[in-house]
Amino acid sequence: MRLEYDPQRYPFAVPMQAALGINRLDELHQGSEYPLLSRHEDQSTQFHAALYDLGPDFYDIYIRFLTEVVQPFIGEDIIYQRVPTFRVHLPGNVAVGEFHRDSDYAHGPGEINFWLPVTRAWATNTVWIESEEGAEDFEPHECEIGEVLIFDGVRLKHGNRVNATGKTRVSFDFRIVPRSRFRPSENVSINTNLKFDLGGYFDAL
Repeated sequence: MRLEYDPQRYPFAVPMQAALGINRLDELHQGSEYPLLSRHEDQSTQFHAALYDLGPDFYDIYIRFLTEVVQPFIGEDIIYQRVPTFRVHLPGNVAVGEFHRDSDYAHGPGEINFWLPVTRAWATNTVWIESEEGAEDFEPHECEIGEVLIFDGVRLKHGNRVNATGKTRVSFDFRIVPRSRFRPSENVSINTNLKFDLGGYFDAL
């Protein structure tokens, strides 16, 4: 499902544009060229380095968004991914190196995926998700700016195609667990090596 929000009140793109030194995020690819990214490389571009160095200008918006939009949608106190996962889907490339379920990477039941593009996401530059577990009937889920896609990434296989739109898609995603369903785990995340616990991968709002 999609949840709408006001991008003027939650201007995620503004600090991201500043960090990347560009006014149009969908033109981020201009002057850059990367070979087809694998699962081990899909978080390693110069663009990711800048996004993971974002400071309070971004995270103040993020916490406000979680407090004012996400928690009321969930309907109870939430546990949230402290540092969201940033994605850059360049033309002729992929943003995620393989189709997967988050459970393949030790994510536990109860997590809800929120996928928030800060550029328009459509056709081959958006996320593709199967309709039910094991179906592998992948369909693109298009989003406009001001929409966040919510889905069960733990169970449903998802990924992306090689981007043939000519536009870069920039997005971030994060995982939410209703407080009543949260169970800390000794497992660690595949990219950050943080435990799925409070103060590690997660925090309490």
